[in-house]
Amino acid sequence: MSQHVSQHGLKLSIGGPAAILARVAAIVGNTVREAGRAKLFYGLLGGALLLLAFSVVLSDLALVDQKARLVQSFGMAVIPLMCVGTAILLGAVLLHKEIDKKTLYAILPKPIRRSEFILGKLLGLSTLLLAELAVLTLCWWAVLVLRGGELTAPMLRGMGLQYVELLLVTSIALFFSALSRPVLSGVLTTGVFIAGRVTYVINDLLSATKGVFAEVPAMRALGKLLVAVVPDLGTFSVSDQILQGWEVPWTYVSAATLYGLSWAAVFAIGAVLLFERRDFT
Repeated sequence: MSQHVSQHGLKLSIGGPAAILARVAAIVGNTVREAGRAKLFYGLLGGALLLLAFSVVLSDLALVDQKARLVQSFGMAVIPLMCVGTAILLGAVLLHKEIDKKTLYAILPKPIRRSEFILGKLLGLSTLLLAELAVLTLCWWAVLVLRGGELTAPMLRGMGLQYVELLLVTSIALFFSALSRPVLSGVLTTGVFIAGRVTYVINDLLSATKGVFAEVPAMRALGKLLVAVVPDLGTFSVSDQILQGWEVPWTYVSAATLYGLSWAAVFAIGAVLLFERRDFT
């Protein structure tokens, strides 16, 4: 006889794909509700909206034919950065909040696998980030129209790639959240994000014949290690190419998406393995 448990109003069966999806969906819904009620989330969302509003004022300082371009570049820089901030801050506290409120101790003894719990948290936060990105993009579109610009297909593809980066950053934040406390998790995730954004610089320094990476063996080894274990987040930033009028082909978008999802899977699996080893008794 299959066992059942009531979780957030759902009857969940232990076995079968449908039961697994139901349990994960329950965690996803709970995560969206909990994170969506967080003051931190609304603070970051409000800050991003204020920055977009500020771009209207800032565009008044530009030449008439450059107003829309300024808003375009401002939006493509600010929106992803604010969403990354949300992913890092909420991802770093997501698991600890469950532990701190003792809700985790009530969930884990029930027939819910820890891997399902982590997957639900990842998908829940990813859903919230998608909603945040969509809201900010719509507001950005309104500002663009106000300044005589438009939201083009390449810009939307660029925002799509930024969302892939958000999925990856969220998985990194969950990985460190399963490993340590919120402050250290946030610091480590931020460090990986910064290193990922400057991977191309590290590669250039490693190929140079002069400089610290060429002259100091320990630094060269560190540089090679960073390039090997840190995903290249510059892959998802195509704003410069879009603003210069270059085409971003679907082949590149597909390859970059596959690259990002592969890295996200690696960190998600790592988070599951770390979470499985933790003792909450």
